Amino acid sequence: MRNNQPVTQREFEFPDDATLMSTTDAESYIKYANAAFIQVSGFSPEEIEGQPHNVVRHPDMPKEAFADMWATLKNGEPWTALVKNRRKNGDHYWVRSNTVPVMRNGQPTGYMSVRTKASRDEIAAADALYRAFREGKAGNRRFHKGLIVRTGLMSVASLFQTMSVRARLHSTLCVLAPAVVGAGWACGLAGGGLAAFAA
Repeated sequence: MRNNQPVTQREFEFPDDATLMSTTDAESYIKYANAAFIQVSGFSPEEIEGQPHNVVRHPDMPKEAFADMWATLKNGEPWTALVKNRRKNGDHYWVRSNTVPVMRNGQPTGYMSVRTKASRDEIAAADALYRAFREGKAGNRRFHKGLIVRTGLMSVASLFQTMSVRARLHSTLCVLAPAVVGAGWACGLAGGGLAAFAA
């Protein structure tokens, strides 16, 4: 993994409403970077365009995050996570990165990333979790499509976290429906009474 140095551990603040955007080819070389991305990264357009996107990678980011990102993107799926990036001068900035593959004939031909400012609470949580990964103390946690999920006994709760809203609703209804019917029978509702209760 690329190790960009030096780092200052000074955070660069950028406007809350800034949207940093870039596109790359299939090999992750930058084809386009908008003005906000160029300004926040500290590089000039000439320095950044044509470079591998990991030119802004901060060494504090765990390698597991990017392994998960590439596995997700190459599967044709979007990836969203908090990312700590390095500026040209070694300072850093945190973003919520939303990256999608640009697909043609079922294969990724490039990638587009749109990044916005992360909240202080999100940054504090991500910083602590990412440190745990770097120090080998992540335990039963792993990355899954940008989310940090648990394995082992807590994997059921993590699975629920990774499901779409529609799938979550269906799962909840499947669990609750027998309880509602059981409660109806326990209260002596039957036939039309149960139908009225359900309506």
